[in-house]
Amino acid sequence: MDVADRCLKLFIFTGILLLLFTGISQAADSKAEVGRLARVSADVSPPDKLRDLDSEPRILPWLENLLTRLPAAEEPADLEEELEQALTESKNEPREPADPSFPRPPSIAPLYTEPALEGEGVWTAEGLPKDPEGRPLIYKTVYRPSADFPNSIVYMALFDMKRLKPRLFIGNTEPGIYQISDPMEDDELSTIVAVTNAMWMQQHARGAGAIFRGQVVYPMVPGMATLVIYRDDSVDVLEWTDEIPLNLVRDARQLRHLIVKAGMVVEQVAKNGTLRDSEIGLGGFLIDKRGSSTMHNKFWFLANRTAFGIRDDGNLIFAMGHHISTKDLAKALVLAGCRRAIHGDANIHNIVCNFYFRDQRDKVIKRDRLSPEQLKYTMNRYDRGYSKDFFAFYEK
Repeated sequence: MDVADRCLKLFIFTGILLLLFTGISQAADSKAEVGRLARVSADVSPPDKLRDLDSEPRILPWLENLLTRLPAAEEPADLEEELEQALTESKNEPREPADPSFPRPPSIAPLYTEPALEGEGVWTAEGLPKDPEGRPLIYKTVYRPSADFPNSIVYMALFDMKRLKPRLFIGNTEPGIYQISDPMEDDELSTIVAVTNAMWMQQHARGAGAIFRGQVVYPMVPGMATLVIYRDDSVDVLEWTDEIPLNLVRDARQLRHLIVKAGMVVEQVAKNGTLRDSEIGLGGFLIDKRGSSTMHNKFWFLANRTAFGIRDDGNLIFAMGHHISTKDLAKALVLAGCRRAIHGDANIHNIVCNFYFRDQRDKVIKRDRLSPEQLKYTMNRYDRGYSKDFFAFYEK
């Protein structure tokens, strides 16, 4: 079959597609309208005539790719198969209303296709807390980022920091608790949305600093990875510097080094003038499902871990990984758009992300968790404080 024949087949099949999309859009001028729809951008505020196409987000990019594809020298691809795949993928996309102020992030292409993992890489607000107008406050997804360990899995939650305010709480058994007063703010419980673990306990954190409500609880260490909550309720993940004005900081917690920097996974860190692997252990306290230390295992670094990442839009991502290394957890955050990230707490009893659902009187009527592997008893852990540090997220 020569190039002219292939082009003719492509032209005929494209014509069929144009008729199909003319029916969907119900436009008067089918040829002109479909040509316009095939070039719809990712604008979060589309014209009214296009809003009904949000339910098929994958079809239009696929069609645009088809219309702009040049004939190949080799046998053309099976276009019917491509269309069927696009239709199938579109059915799996969430049917949630668009929110211009907090748009749903683009999907992350799965690394593995078999076995399939439901919803992998697709961000959804289904089953998550929303504001009184029904707009999403959080999106979540699940992903397998490791090329070496296919059973490593990460659950991620993206928080809308324009409508949420985070707060650090010092664990009630930490030595710094005696320096602060009124550690629990009960009046905030009527607006609670989520709670996550924080970093390791101070005895394991190797001198990491902490600030609570503007008060330095543990001295801040320059160059150490830090999650900072400012007094205007914005949040950042960065390497601490003494140039940061303390009067602008509401809360802060430190741990080791950044695991994502400049939008890339940190592979090595300098220690005592020597470059070392960036993998983070817990001084022999990483444990497996049986409660035994992993340090004697060949793959000692595979553990239950958490991390926090910051995106360019100022929104925070919390990641909970199972049977995963530090660098693969960091990779998931990079794919989710994070520029910088910090390691959180580790081990199955210490990794927590709880969601709270309130009725019209702002009374908590339901709880849920980010990961189905999170231990169920942890869903009530923070009701009256906890022995370890944690972060709470409230609706502004």
